[in-house]
Amino acid sequence: MSLAMATNTPFNGGVKQPQETAETHIHDIMSHDASKGAIVHSFDPDATPQQKAAAAGMQRDQLKSIVQQDGSAHGGKGAFFSLLRHPNQTSASEPSIVGASIPTITVEDTGEATNEEQERSGSVTPSALTVPGEYPSGLAPAIPDWYKVGWRAVANIDAPPLEEGEEKDNHILQLFLTEQYYGQWYHNAALIFFAVFASHFLTRFNFGWGWLILLLSICNTYYVTSMTRVRRCARDDIQRELIKTRLASEHESADWMNNFLDRFWLLYEPVLSATVVASVDQILSTTTPAFLDSLRLTTFTLGTKAPHIDKVRTFPRTADDIVMMDWGISFTPNDTSDMTPRQAAQKVNPKIVLSVRLGKGLATASIPVLLEDITFSGIMRIRLKLMANFPHVQIVDISFLEKPVIDYVLKPVGGESLGFDIAHIPGLQTFIRDMVHDTLSPMMYDPNVFTVNLEQLLSGVPLDTAIGVIQVTVEAARGLKANKIGGGSPDPYVSISINNREELARTKYKPSTYNPTWMETKFIVVNSLQESLVLSLLDYNEHRKDTPLGAATFELQKLLEDATQEGLELPVLKDGKDKGMIRFNVNYFPVLKPESVNGKENLPQTNVGIVRLTIHQAKELDATKSLSGDLNPLVKVFLGNSTSYTHKSQIIKHTNNPIWESPTEFICADKSSSVITIKVVDERDFLRDPVVGYMSVRLVDLLQTDPALNREWWPLSGCNSGKIRLSCEWKPLHMAGALSSADQYVPPIGVVRLWLRKATDVKNVEATFGGKSDPYVRVLVNSVTLGRTEVINNNLNPEWDQIIYIPVHSLRESMFMEVMDYQHLTKDRSLGSVELLVSDIACESPVDSQHRYESTGAKEVAEPIRTDSNSYKGQLHYRAEFVSALNVKHVWFDADENEIQKAAHQVQRNHANGISTRSSSSNGEERYVTVDHPMTEAETHSPPHQTDSSESVRANGNGAANTDEEASSPTEKDSANEGIQLSKEELFKHQSGIIIFNVIGGHLQKKARLDVLLDDAYWPAFSTLKSRGTNARWAHVGEGFLKELDFGRVWLRLNESGDFDKDDITAEWKGDAKAFLDATLDRRSSFSLTHADGHSSTVEIETRYVPVPVKLLARESINNQGILRIYLLAGKDLRSADRSGTSDPFAVFTLHGTKVFTSQTKKKTLNPDWSEMFEVNVPSREAADFSVEVFDWNQLEQSKSLGHGTINLRDIEPFEATEQMIELSSEKHGAKGHVAIRLIFQPEIIAKNRKATSTFTSASRAMTHIGSLPFGAGKGVVRGIGHVFKRDFGGSHEKLDVPHAVPEAAAGQASRPIGGPPSEPGTLRVTMMSAKDVSMTDTKAYAVIRVGDKEFKTKHGTKSSSPEWNESFHFTASAHMPKLHLWIYDHKTLGKDKLLAEGEVDIWRHIQVGQSTAAEVTVELQGGGLASLRLEFDAGNNPLAQDASVVSLERSQPQTSSSRFSIRGRRPGFNEDN
Repeated sequence: MSLAMATNTPFNGGVKQPQETAETHIHDIMSHDASKGAIVHSFDPDATPQQKAAAAGMQRDQLKSIVQQDGSAHGGKGAFFSLLRHPNQTSASEPSIVGASIPTITVEDTGEATNEEQERSGSVTPSALTVPGEYPSGLAPAIPDWYKVGWRAVANIDAPPLEEGEEKDNHILQLFLTEQYYGQWYHNAALIFFAVFASHFLTRFNFGWGWLILLLSICNTYYVTSMTRVRRCARDDIQRELIKTRLASEHESADWMNNFLDRFWLLYEPVLSATVVASVDQILSTTTPAFLDSLRLTTFTLGTKAPHIDKVRTFPRTADDIVMMDWGISFTPNDTSDMTPRQAAQKVNPKIVLSVRLGKGLATASIPVLLEDITFSGIMRIRLKLMANFPHVQIVDISFLEKPVIDYVLKPVGGESLGFDIAHIPGLQTFIRDMVHDTLSPMMYDPNVFTVNLEQLLSGVPLDTAIGVIQVTVEAARGLKANKIGGGSPDPYVSISINNREELARTKYKPSTYNPTWMETKFIVVNSLQESLVLSLLDYNEHRKDTPLGAATFELQKLLEDATQEGLELPVLKDGKDKGMIRFNVNYFPVLKPESVNGKENLPQTNVGIVRLTIHQAKELDATKSLSGDLNPLVKVFLGNSTSYTHKSQIIKHTNNPIWESPTEFICADKSSSVITIKVVDERDFLRDPVVGYMSVRLVDLLQTDPALNREWWPLSGCNSGKIRLSCEWKPLHMAGALSSADQYVPPIGVVRLWLRKATDVKNVEATFGGKSDPYVRVLVNSVTLGRTEVINNNLNPEWDQIIYIPVHSLRESMFMEVMDYQHLTKDRSLGSVELLVSDIACESPVDSQHRYESTGAKEVAEPIRTDSNSYKGQLHYRAEFVSALNVKHVWFDADENEIQKAAHQVQRNHANGISTRSSSSNGEERYVTVDHPMTEAETHSPPHQTDSSESVRANGNGAANTDEEASSPTEKDSANEGIQLSKEELFKHQSGIIIFNVIGGHLQKKARLDVLLDDAYWPAFSTLKSRGTNARWAHVGEGFLKELDFGRVWLRLNESGDFDKDDITAEWKGDAKAFLDATLDRRSSFSLTHADGHSSTVEIETRYVPVPVKLLARESINNQGILRIYLLAGKDLRSADRSGTSDPFAVFTLHGTKVFTSQTKKKTLNPDWSEMFEVNVPSREAADFSVEVFDWNQLEQSKSLGHGTINLRDIEPFEATEQMIELSSEKHGAKGHVAIRLIFQPEIIAKNRKATSTFTSASRAMTHIGSLPFGAGKGVVRGIGHVFKRDFGGSHEKLDVPHAVPEAAAGQASRPIGGPPSEPGTLRVTMMSAKDVSMTDTKAYAVIRVGDKEFKTKHGTKSSSPEWNESFHFTASAHMPKLHLWIYDHKTLGKDKLLAEGEVDIWRHIQVGQSTAAEVTVELQGGGLASLRLEFDAGNNPLAQDASVVSLERSQPQTSSSRFSIRGRRPGFNEDN
């Protein structure tokens, strides 16, 4: 940059010629510099430096775009632009920028955008930044998802590990080379090789010594650098380990922290003192003793010297998310050794002055209590539990490793000048210090810790909120070692507390015994399971303090593993010595979490739970009973008719508008009948405290308060004026019978027949990932899912065409049809909902006594789907129709009491039996409900009026509300008894109806929930909650609709998953519905569910049956689904496809577009004779799309179709052989040829399988076989059982026996068992045909088959999700080889092949020697998917018959063992069969 010489005067026309010459010369110099790209400034030399700097800073206004005169911009050569100003245009305040070269950034390979385009797109960068590095005015753009931010993202530490074989090929090669060839040893070897090779090269070609010296210098440089790095890394490693050792064994100073505290304390101490005074004053005002007028903090300061951290020790060998340190802390304000004289002169000592006012009214006096010269020192252990979310510190545990040293000066009388230090009194200071240590010891002296949960503290949830209830049953104590002071046996009782804090419950005392038995149950509300339950045994003394006998401690964390801890026996310890044994049980009932329905969280509707009642404030209290006009109000809370209060608030003195903000939590055994009474009392010291006002309200009414609508104010009764503000929260408990208990059950009035046809244009929540939603519909009634459809994959216009039956119990109910997107790994997402009111399709029936309700007609609509954002997206097409149930008597169960009610009744029985108690019980007072709704906004602002308790609702002793109307009106059971009476035989005549299950409990191997499924459902009809322990007690009532009683099935499953949408089945039981009802209809029965390991669990169930006369469609009948056996007989007059005039035909059968069977290929014939048989599961004959297509096999090219034909399954009769001639046709050649088949259909329930890919396989497995059928069950049922006709094509008929119903098929195999193993070895031909759904993506799949020690592998083809092989292999098979093992792998060009799925086949379950030597088997694979195989056994071809030694070897050695010559060895998951 060139700077022009400053001129003394500005240029004008009146200047002499020499001056003009100088100006011209200067101008030429500036032009010359500007032509070289320099920025030239000119300014007034008389201007001040500030003006010159401001003028120079204005150069940015002169910047313009660099554009050549021809309009083009040069990127590579650069561009120059000159801004030349004539001197006469230059002012003192504005510089001249001559020839300013603007730096330009050009990117040639990117698209250009004009300023106008950028302005339209909103991407123009603001040019208002005046200071380099200034923050932008707008919001910073969001960081894209593909950015890697933070070390965790860069290291991919949170990414799930890739499965074996799924790495990229280039990554595999890189990892392979890195592991095999790279490393420090290889670098050194390369250096040596390079030195030898280079020196040989230089010598060979006669290079001089200079080149050798250069080579040596290169090698020396590399060696020195390498060794320097090695030494540095070694030094760092050694130093790091030494630091770890020193951190754990030595203390380090924290002078930098103390320096910071010294400066920060002077700023923070006034704020801290003000905060303490504001908080403590409020507490002192509410806890003032009766004989004092007031307590106030008049002076509070902690001085000018800050607390110090003397030493710090860190423990490095802890978990990654744990930080643990020992801090030596001290607060010594009187120590001036580390202060300067100026600091010591300005030092302020800590001083706390408490003003105690004695007397009443005008006769009062204030006495100051002075506390000063406070010193404190100790060693504190701090443990931090870290977490990923804010505030990144989850839990802080604080404890003192030793008793801290505490000193102070306390002057209770005389003040600062005349006060007397009580430490001068002998023994008093030691007594006070011991009291402080005894108070703090159970809280924060090692090993006890004081825990601060920062996550909960900052979440807004109250710290004292309850998380559940523990039930403690104190049974007995044995061998107590204690004596009374005067002699005699102790009178022991148990006091229950948490961490030795205040007493929460106590048992009755047992007089004069060393082996007391209590058998008492106590319920304790807990807010954390990180603490200890302490059972303290004490000896009851009538006239003096009770004597401790010892204590037993139980860690509440054990309840997280098993919520039912029974038969606990713990030693009673005192001073580390054994003082006996105590036996007790502990159960934990957690608070149920809200359920998400349509994006909203709803609490489960339970009758037992925890009530959190908060008493906020009162206004306009009636002060007519007070002489001074001021009240000292407090609040007492009563339950039912109890005379003892459950909660008492603090006292607020001298006010008629008190603010308490007093919360309390208590257990409620029956929400629907509980009554709460709240009394506002005026506290008077020595006189009887009068009741200022009161209110009694039902709990259900109190729970309706809405703070958002200002509906929290309730009027007080028994007074002239007054109102109180309350808020109430209900927390349902996970207790037996809490959800759907017997006493809450209402019998059904009928069912709604929902025909969910389809949905159109549903919301796509997978669009971000390029996919589509996987929709299904779930039907909810009262936030409980009662039915669901199947899942349709990747479809925004799904067609379900599915009929489900939903039991309903009232015309006021509404059905919530919610369209959901199925997610396998995460929770399903809502796509919208449609609501249907039962009153729209049903009404009361005034004339029919058997049916109290009747249908108003079917409703068929296409209703818009409402999304969470109150908008509409898509339509749901459905048909709804109500079918009334028979009005049957006695549709209820005897309700069992819950644990709380049992404990209460046990106490009542003990009182009735005269069992001794510590305090005598008093009679309860009768209370009436005074109010049933909060005050409205108008009532809140209206003048107060006197209220009276004149309602006829009263509360009993248990808190239940009784009305006079209820006493005279019939109960619900009496109204239900008005129905018709049916015997068991009459009930069983009705084929369709509702089964009502009362799942009582059971003994389980593992904690699980019980799923109940009916017929062919793959969604449970209902599920219980997951049991809290292995001794389950559910008391759950659920329902399910049964379409055909004679053919229905009941399926009980134990599911370990806590999520209702996921499955983890551990045990199951299946049985006929009619036999199940017969066993449980009038009594409780137990059922044994078998686990995979052979163990069993038992559940106890009771049922009721309500008939519903439903007319089923043909597609809904059990006869519509089952197993279809197809005999492929022959083909006739097929079309020729080869030049020889023949074809090589084979047949392919498809069901709903899925290949289910492929026949053998018959060479060079137009009339093939196949004579093959296979079986397929048909979920619906009415809707079955079953077809056969014949192909011509070609060795080199793709097989050609010879014709296609459709097989009609609607008209075939069950158990009756039907022959059909299927005409083949094609679009190109028309009708040509026939295929002869024989069909035999056996009705069975087909249970659909839910896959991990959110799909459901079309070829479902048979759930069970029907063991017996009644006469008249269907046309052709009886006459079809005897024989099945088999005929050769064009020949005569031959009769074959149809095997009777056989035991249930093994899970996952669709073929039926038809025989046993052969007595001699034979040849087994296995044809591996195809597989399906083995992978979500296309793979190069191949199959490996093993029978005995022989193994074969198919070829891998092109990438496909449904591979087909059609390859055959021969094995030697005998009775010693009962199983065929199958593995399917994904072929990898580089790396190890990935195992996709595996399975096994029971060979002799499908092959019967002498009768059926071939079988088509469909195997359900572990890992997902299905595999199709064909088994053919030739007993006459014994490959081992010619070699006796081989036969002997085969008989002496099990054939299931792996051959030591096998290349692959034993397969994963391969077990011995014997």
